[in-house]
Amino acid sequence: MLPAIEYFHHLVAQDIPSAIAQYEELTEKFVAHNICFAGKAMAFHLRPHFLSPTVRHNLEQAAHHVLTIALKAELGLFGGDAEQLYEALGMSQAERVLLRVHPGFEERVFWTRLDAFIGTGEDDIKFLEFNHDAPAGIGYSAVMSRLFLELPLMEKLGEKFAVRSDDARPDLLRALLKAYGIWGGTEHPNIAIVDWQGVRTSSDFEILRDFFEANGHRTIIADPRALEIRAGKLYHQDFRIDLVYRRVVTSELLEKLDECGAFVEAYTNRLACFINSIRCRISENKAFMSFLTDPAYLGHLSAEERHLLGKYLPWTRAVRPGKTDFHGTEIDLGEHLRTERERFVLKPADAYGGKNVFVGSVTSQGDWETAVNTALTHPGWVVQERVPTPVEPFPIRTENGFEFREMKYNINPFYLGGVMSGAVTRTSTEAVINVSAGGGSIPTFVVAPK
Repeated sequence: MLPAIEYFHHLVAQDIPSAIAQYEELTEKFVAHNICFAGKAMAFHLRPHFLSPTVRHNLEQAAHHVLTIALKAELGLFGGDAEQLYEALGMSQAERVLLRVHPGFEERVFWTRLDAFIGTGEDDIKFLEFNHDAPAGIGYSAVMSRLFLELPLMEKLGEKFAVRSDDARPDLLRALLKAYGIWGGTEHPNIAIVDWQGVRTSSDFEILRDFFEANGHRTIIADPRALEIRAGKLYHQDFRIDLVYRRVVTSELLEKLDECGAFVEAYTNRLACFINSIRCRISENKAFMSFLTDPAYLGHLSAEERHLLGKYLPWTRAVRPGKTDFHGTEIDLGEHLRTERERFVLKPADAYGGKNVFVGSVTSQGDWETAVNTALTHPGWVVQERVPTPVEPFPIRTENGFEFREMKYNINPFYLGGVMSGAVTRTSTEAVINVSAGGGSIPTFVVAPK
């Protein structure tokens, strides 16, 4: 455990009334500053997550390696035949139509959030998922970090430790403007943050809108169903849209295509710059990771690239009957899953929010076999080798003050325009760690002794 954690917990324990007051004040500030999820203050702990400078550096390097190699892998799979890749990933016909649209640039991902587990070693990092398709959290993280730094506890910590946080909003704006320039935009762009009205993360949009506005870019929040095209331009009411910061999730868009005609037409005909483009969905699909961890598909990569993918990604396969490679041994996938339940996690290939995730080690044998049978007979599931979930003690608010309890956590670094820029950490007592599934969210700081 980092010395900064021990010292922070010591500060909490030596003055519980003050810690309670700071917790309650922070809760009020979360509401006042719109750090809300589903209309309530975001669940949090009094202590942020602390990283050493070395782990932070290793996390950025690992993210860079994996994302760079993943793009190379994607472009070379099936000899570069995109249609075969769409078929292998089980893309619907409606989605394939959008995937065939050239968005005006070659980059698949200008910004993303990665889900990572950090093990006992400083370079023991595994990325469980890529979140390219409209991930949330940058606005929340920036404001949370500022509010935490105002706490007397953090000020006291700063007397002994150097404390640093990254505000990802400037890098997000730079990534958006970079994409706009590559797309061919020359004017100072008007920005639309586009998602369904009333989504639970709407306050994250509002934080980002205010930041973009403060930096000279007129910005609105718009529902994709409320857009229209006039004189070859995309509009929301009288607001001309040059740059779409796309937060609407593609799977949900596909369910309502007939309601979003202007949005789809503008994307198809490049009437505005859309970031990220729909093409990010290829590597967002969890089944894509099965190609990145299967030697049979990696012949176009170097030995070093294959090594790095194996180092930073868990073994993953699309679930289907038949045999496959498991760390150099041929196995019958269905039989292996049934007999080695505790080693694996089953999840839908195209879902988010922790929905329908089965962690074998905490799932009964009967429920596990039902899930395996469903996955084998209904395409669209993946299995991953379970990565040990990291745990750390956090001060948990109780009726009598605080208790220091072990909490499961994952860290979610933002990777924007080629650099890591901040991270948010999510915690839970459950095996599935996700705010949508009832977890908490805290900012991430880099700390080192002075």
